[in-house]
Amino acid sequence: MADGNVLEDLIWGLLAALAVAVTAGFVLLGLTLEWTSAAKPVLGSSGLALLGLYYRHRRGEKRIGASLVGLAQLVAFTALGALLSYQLGALNRPLWDDTFFAWDRALGLDWRAYLAFVNDRPWLGNIYALAYKSLFPQTAVVIIALGLGGYLAQCRMFLAAMVLSGLVTIIISGAMPAFAMFVHLDLQPADFANLNPAAAFVHVAPLKGLRDATLTVLSLDGMEGIITFPSYHAALAIVLGWALWQVPWLRWPGAILNGLVVAATPVDGGHYFIDVLAGAVIAALSIAVARSLAIRGANTAHALAQRA
Repeated sequence: MADGNVLEDLIWGLLAALAVAVTAGFVLLGLTLEWTSAAKPVLGSSGLALLGLYYRHRRGEKRIGASLVGLAQLVAFTALGALLSYQLGALNRPLWDDTFFAWDRALGLDWRAYLAFVNDRPWLGNIYALAYKSLFPQTAVVIIALGLGGYLAQCRMFLAAMVLSGLVTIIISGAMPAFAMFVHLDLQPADFANLNPAAAFVHVAPLKGLRDATLTVLSLDGMEGIITFPSYHAALAIVLGWALWQVPWLRWPGAILNGLVVAATPVDGGHYFIDVLAGAVIAALSIAVARSLAIRGANTAHALAQRA
């Protein structure tokens, strides 16, 4: 499926809009950016994009070009998305933990029982932790694999779905913030002695600092994920699994690995089950939008070629 560059243009447009929104956020919220921390993502994204365009247009290497441009978009979105999530966290909106916990209970989902199940099986906890930590490195590998493998349309659809699901997740999280299950239940390491969750408490200090205005200088160095609802780990894992399903030799490894990421998310991220369900819905909608835009772009390109 050829989509022209409709999706690539969309992604750059979204990133530009995101950059404007983040810039406005610093002005309106009285936050400041530690500019030295922005050097690596700015230079990295710009350098990868320029190199990708060089390989695409000067060398005729479309596969290398697509991989490099995709990596540039990943670097830019990771930095801008993190900044936006922190800015929205500083709005100090009412917490939704009680509501999310109640929704889990209403669905008949017992998070404490699931934690105990995994805690009784340390081998499973270790697998979960490794899978959970693999998500963002895996994203870069997938972009390279799809690009160099010649799955250019699939690579662009994946990137579009990644950015769309990320933006929706960040915006909703700002309106409906939460501290997640480990904090809500006031759990201590002794309550899960056989486990070492990857991100159970890493969000607590920055989110508290943003909410009580003691954290006003944002640095991209060492930023932690502070999103609870919806779960971006769940959304991105599903988008990754979908993208890899199109590549025969990566189909089942991708499905298994990202299935483990989704299963690990409640424990290693401390997420409510409703976070995971919401992330899955956002992933499905983002994939549908990306596919629809790709098909429209392909149809338009075909129509123009017929007229030429």
